[in-house]
Amino acid sequence: MRTKLSAAAFLLVPWSFAVALQAQQPAARPLDPARDRPAWTADLSDIRRVAALIPGRKPLRINVLKFAESHRTKNFSVKGEPPRPSIQARTVFQVVYPDGYVMVDAGMDLAMHKEIGRGAPDEPYFADQAQQVDKALRGAKAIVFTHEHGDHVTGVIRTPYLAELAPKTILTRTQVDTLMNKPQFPDLRITEEQAQRYRIIDYDRYMAFAPGWALIKAPGHTPGSQMMFITLENGREYLLIGDTAWHMDGVRKTTGKDAPWIVEDTASVNDQLRWLNGLLTTEKNLVIVASHDDDEHKDLIAKKLLGGKLE
Repeated sequence: MRTKLSAAAFLLVPWSFAVALQAQQPAARPLDPARDRPAWTADLSDIRRVAALIPGRKPLRINVLKFAESHRTKNFSVKGEPPRPSIQARTVFQVVYPDGYVMVDAGMDLAMHKEIGRGAPDEPYFADQAQQVDKALRGAKAIVFTHEHGDHVTGVIRTPYLAELAPKTILTRTQVDTLMNKPQFPDLRITEEQAQRYRIIDYDRYMAFAPGWALIKAPGHTPGSQMMFITLENGREYLLIGDTAWHMDGVRKTTGKDAPWIVEDTASVNDQLRWLNGLLTTEKNLVIVASHDDDEHKDLIAKKLLGGKLE
């Protein structure tokens, strides 16, 4: 029997796992949990099981659309890289099911693009593509977020379609807490009353979100950051990592950012980069996608592993 994609298909199965850490320790020193436990861990086998919990047809494809660019030198994205020109793509993703689609992130308006640019002149903002994002948000079954920064959430906070979008906008409790108490920019702040317009979820480590799809709690870049593991109907696996790395070279070199305007939980981000680096080496069926890596997106579109337009 075919399962129809609807808002009720989401958020059914929160899931958590206890992790046994088996560190090699010198016999003379007893295990100190506070010192020996990693700041962040994840297990792909567990994540795959969670992604399989909700019945129904899996997604058919994933699309990406770039609606703006930030022009920053590569050393900001990957510490130690030469200061050569580099493009940070401002993007949204569309996960297409047989009978509907889900949007990952919601883009931003021109005012937020300028605010994020911090005075940089002439950074491109593609108005036609931004309109396509607005249209796709209105047609989506649900909207979910990698994290709570302005270039990812403004499209559901400062929008003429708020009454239409809010009931299908899914934010984690931590994302909402950040937006209420410590937003990236003051004009992103929402009140408790405003927060009630959205659908707020909470989970421990992993959560089954939709058929073939698991959310992975990954605080580090922001308190509310999460990764998204998605298995397509053809068996191909994807991991949308948001801003854990701004460029995939950060994953390949297990090297974080060097951007003074970003405050991260460095220990957690470093653990995440090490985990992703291991997956990059061992999981040949897994496509790891960083939200802002323009070079990677072009390559994946050319290989037909991502679609290059919204539907």
